[in-house]
Amino acid sequence: MTEENFTAMLCKLRELSGLTQTEVASDLGKVASSVSRWENGEVFPRRATVEALDRLLDGRGQLVRAWQTETSGSPVPIWMRSAGSAEDKAVSIDTVTVSVVPGLVQSHAYARLVFRSGRPTASQEDIERLAQLRVGRFDALVAKNDPFVTAVFPESALRWVSDEVRVDQVKRLLSLVDRGKFHVHMIPVGSLVLDLVAPVQLYRLPDGSVIAASDHGAGNLVYEKPAHMERISSLVRDALARSLPVDHSVKLLESLL
Repeated sequence: MTEENFTAMLCKLRELSGLTQTEVASDLGKVASSVSRWENGEVFPRRATVEALDRLLDGRGQLVRAWQTETSGSPVPIWMRSAGSAEDKAVSIDTVTVSVVPGLVQSHAYARLVFRSGRPTASQEDIERLAQLRVGRFDALVAKNDPFVTAVFPESALRWVSDEVRVDQVKRLLSLVDRGKFHVHMIPVGSLVLDLVAPVQLYRLPDGSVIAASDHGAGNLVYEKPAHMERISSLVRDALARSLPVDHSVKLLESLL
């Protein structure tokens, strides 16, 4: 039995106690399916529940330590430790960038430009495929969980592209505004967001919890520790404070057509 593996330790302690999942659930005021999900690693219980489990199964603190080691104190389920999984479940998404239009709301022409810039040797077929996948992601989320999306990005992300790309992107953004459940906030020229050096996202889940993520060269990093999530939340609030209100942002978009 290793302290690093919470699920294995929970299964072992329960078996040694002679209790069934149903009996453990009953003692904790839970349902048996919850205990099953904990033991399968689908989701972690919260700390108070882990402490109650430790007492019930005579873990002598081992179960709590294993939970802390494996989760770093985070209630984020194993299966949601990626930005894609969080995005699939989120009821709202805040996405902030400092150089380009956020990927989630890019148009086909804009996505194609971004991918071509980052992959100069890729074939045209690959660039087209990636652009289609990026644009289709928003539509897939609408069909799946229809989150409320807030996009924050600089005005320069639209000013310094070709007329064709700019018009395509502006039309895409205005169409999202028209469908509802979408807010756009543009950071005007001359307003700097100095603390933000990489795109960040905040995903609010149905249970009220929040998952923060940031894009880096090696991939998307999900933050689980409360201090990290608060830091990302602070960066998002600062970016919003430096942005134009929704109505002004929409008028600015319309002027760019």
